[in-house]
Amino acid sequence: MPQSNDQRPIHLTHYSLLILYFALAVLFAVMTPDWQNPDEPAHYNYIAHIAAGKGLPYLQMGDYDQAYLEQLTSERFPPELSIETLRYEFHQPPLYYMIAAPLFWIGQGNLLLLRLFNAVIGLGVITLIFLSVHKIVPDQPLIALGAAAFVAFLPMHIAILASVNNDPLAGLILAATMYVLVRWIVNGRPQTDAPSPHSPIPSPQSPITPLLLLGLLMGLGFLTKATTYVLLPVVVMTVFVVSWRRWDGRQAWINTALTLPWALLLGMPLWLRNIYLYGGFDFLGLRWHDQVVTGQPTTADWITTHGWAAYLERAWHFTFSSFWGVFGWMGVFMDSRVYTALLIFSAIVLVGLISAAIQIRHSWPNLTSGQRWSLLPLLLLLLGVIASYGWYNLGFVQHQGRYLFPALLPVGLLFAIGWHAVLRPPVSLACAAALLLGMFVMVGVDIFQNDVNLWTILLMAVAAIGLLFNAALALRNGWWNHPYPLIYALPFLLLALLDVAIPFLYIGPQL
Repeated sequence: MPQSNDQRPIHLTHYSLLILYFALAVLFAVMTPDWQNPDEPAHYNYIAHIAAGKGLPYLQMGDYDQAYLEQLTSERFPPELSIETLRYEFHQPPLYYMIAAPLFWIGQGNLLLLRLFNAVIGLGVITLIFLSVHKIVPDQPLIALGAAAFVAFLPMHIAILASVNNDPLAGLILAATMYVLVRWIVNGRPQTDAPSPHSPIPSPQSPITPLLLLGLLMGLGFLTKATTYVLLPVVVMTVFVVSWRRWDGRQAWINTALTLPWALLLGMPLWLRNIYLYGGFDFLGLRWHDQVVTGQPTTADWITTHGWAAYLERAWHFTFSSFWGVFGWMGVFMDSRVYTALLIFSAIVLVGLISAAIQIRHSWPNLTSGQRWSLLPLLLLLLGVIASYGWYNLGFVQHQGRYLFPALLPVGLLFAIGWHAVLRPPVSLACAAALLLGMFVMVGVDIFQNDVNLWTILLMAVAAIGLLFNAALALRNGWWNHPYPLIYALPFLLLALLDVAIPFLYIGPQL
């Protein structure tokens, strides 16, 4: 079926976004020195092990040497020091490494080729996020494009997609699962006739194919990375609750039974293998991994040494910074003014989200049942990823914002909605007033402390002036609920410009 004329600009913009993303990913892949991405040598060695015909590896004592790893990173991986002993990712599920092994053969171990393979996977991640959001809010194409642009141009996300690791494939499976789930919810219709009590087959309004596909995707996630396990409660709870509300309790159990077994069947061989290799009920190999990977700072020791206040400050600062971009082995920071600008942008988006939350009581009745229920898996995914991030940091000090990337779909949607809402004239005016007030308070405090932060004040002033300009322009032209597309695109274009600068200003000089 041909696309309608009003849809073509949306998809053309999406294609342009993908082209720009891929060009940036290639830039990161080429400009980042060999092995200067987190855990890249260990992931590479996993692929090399399979490509050499040695079968699936397993994690052993001695596969991690903290002192040697620190020597390699501090000396920037000199060629005379081998990376072959870095095998601490050998406990990972094997799917990504098996798929990458043929490329290893073709390229004879070429690192750049493997990086570009992951960059290609990123195209699918961005596209599926765009399609998911566009399915939820088909009448708001800017929000779908904004969510996709946020994911495409987030500097740390590009860095991960342009390096050798299993995160891109895990992200693709997460995005695909969420798209199938959202599509099933939005397209579904309540049945008009009660199902036959003698028939276990779902009615035509509850198609079997998406449910089976959800099980298949979850199972592939189990074979890719532990971060995808958050899909299990998200999918099962969503399918059960939505089916119960849309049809009845019997249909809820049937639909869940159609989804869950296939995922468990795919994951079972790997889990049994891990239990056999690592003992106990260590079906993910994580307990054994914690015994092998010794030398990492634990949360308890860190708090004992530095105290709770220092720990919470580090948790916030490092999580925020590394979510946007801390490169190399989490040691290459951008200019502090960049993080300040990103913090101001995040605060502005938060104001927009608060405004959108207040306004939702008026727009909620206008949403279809499918649109409302499609928000459930996004909320569950966001909460699940945040909970897993917190749980991981209970054991080890790992405040790496990239661990929140499994939730990029809801996070990107929130940023897109918040920025869209803040461009409404009254919200722009309120946000500008808050920025100006905060700026004057900061000036007073800084003068009192005899330490004036001119750059922060200047950035707040520029943001406030920009919002005032948007409000004036919107009121003049009657753009009350639909912002001017170029103004809406501005922060995402600035992110893309930042991505162009990062390899030349930060990664190259510091690595």
